[in-house]
Amino acid sequence: MAAKYYGVIMVNVQGLELLIVNLKSLKPLEHVKKEINLGDDVYQDQPVKYESVSRVSEALTGFVQILNDYGVTNYKLFGSSALHQAMNSDFIADQLFLHTGMTIEWLSSNEETYFRNQNISIELGNDKQNEKRTVFLVGITSGNTAITEFKKGKFVDATSFALGPIKIAEDLQSLRQTAPSSIGLLNDYIDSKLNDFYIGHPSSVVSDTVPSKIILLGSLPLQQLVKNYENADVGDTITASQFISLVDDLVDASDQFLIERLQVSSDYIPMVLPELLLTRRILRLTNAAEIGFSNSGVVDGIVNQASTELGYSKRDFTPEIIKMALNISGHYDVEPVHRDLVTKFSLHLFDQLKPLHQLGRRERILLQVASILHDVGNYVGIHEHYLHSEYIILHSEIIGLSRDDIRVIAAIARYHSSTTPNEDLIHFQHISAESRRLISKLAAILRLADALDDDRQQKIKKISVSIKESKVVITVFSNANLAYENWVFNQKSHFFTEAYGYEAVLKQRGVKAK
Repeated sequence: MAAKYYGVIMVNVQGLELLIVNLKSLKPLEHVKKEINLGDDVYQDQPVKYESVSRVSEALTGFVQILNDYGVTNYKLFGSSALHQAMNSDFIADQLFLHTGMTIEWLSSNEETYFRNQNISIELGNDKQNEKRTVFLVGITSGNTAITEFKKGKFVDATSFALGPIKIAEDLQSLRQTAPSSIGLLNDYIDSKLNDFYIGHPSSVVSDTVPSKIILLGSLPLQQLVKNYENADVGDTITASQFISLVDDLVDASDQFLIERLQVSSDYIPMVLPELLLTRRILRLTNAAEIGFSNSGVVDGIVNQASTELGYSKRDFTPEIIKMALNISGHYDVEPVHRDLVTKFSLHLFDQLKPLHQLGRRERILLQVASILHDVGNYVGIHEHYLHSEYIILHSEIIGLSRDDIRVIAAIARYHSSTTPNEDLIHFQHISAESRRLISKLAAILRLADALDDDRQQKIKKISVSIKESKVVITVFSNANLAYENWVFNQKSHFFTEAYGYEAVLKQRGVKAK
């Protein structure tokens, strides 16, 4: 039974969290939290104090002991994107490794959003009440806010911005010293950050006649505050009017009132007003009629993914990654027919060439995203568009993908056209040998797929692939004259030979009229 147990430890600016689950049932066996405030140093651009790092190391050692008590051998340590921004994050990682032997895996804000959304996205798809309305999942962490839009239970889009309660609290303290109406000024400050949400959502539901709903993720302190304010069990929802009245009443509330009357932890006091103000602005922005609360967190999503990857669960959240990539391609006016055909050919080649590349599901997703986005650079200019594609991808946000994933995808797009990694050694110096091999293999596949529709005329609708001795034979089914496609294919197939050691050969078969 212990083999089915899986442990996740998350370190963030507020402390540590341990979750142990049975991967087969996803039933939690142990869930422990240890609060250690690291945010004051991180958001003031100061190194996290040695004493604080020592406390984290001590707590982590205790968590490892709990894992050992359960006989759990499969566990991982993750670090939040906010903590990774600390000036001495490398020192923190080194200290944790020295004390426990565990290597920390830093998550991007996009990965955190992806993991935090997972449990709720399943519920949204199963709830008939959501068939006609839009629901926004709002994840507010200490230094970041992510908003994910679901319409009729289906994922639509996601955006995030570097704004959270700790950052707002710092600015509020400064504003109170210089501005007579600090709350009004702070609302303007929050609105300026939320403008990106308007820009990213031209068809925003603000103008929708059907009121939407927002669900606050990981919002236990705020939910408890609302419950104590209402002096009743508010359950999982509160109306927008109730929440706005609450904010109006608490704007000038004293710390003593919050601690004694509303039972707010003294550590949470500085974040109360910033989180209330931020949530109120999001409430108005999204035209929400009610607010829901959920304790779904990053660790829940991580165990969901582990369960899927190990074959215990059939849950698949990759469509959200692909939808984000399609949204980006649409934003940059990528021609959809060529994009979809190249993506289709790329994935078929990947699947049939598995005996040669020995890559898995995750690498297939990277190739799929790269295929969708390889031509986004045409939006800037056709000349050397692959360089523009690389730049755009590097500066794009796709939930569910790490910064390393984004760099790999950008490099695949860079090399899908003409230059190769072997010719571009200076650009490749900062990439590990393992990543270079991966990029070469996937870029070589994308280059062949792109060659099959280089003139954007879709002469080829279907292909088949066979591996024979030292050759990969790609048979294309078409009655058209493919002289140009043959020429482009021969030019671009040299890179495939360099990456795989196999010669790529193109053969044509006619298609019988039905």
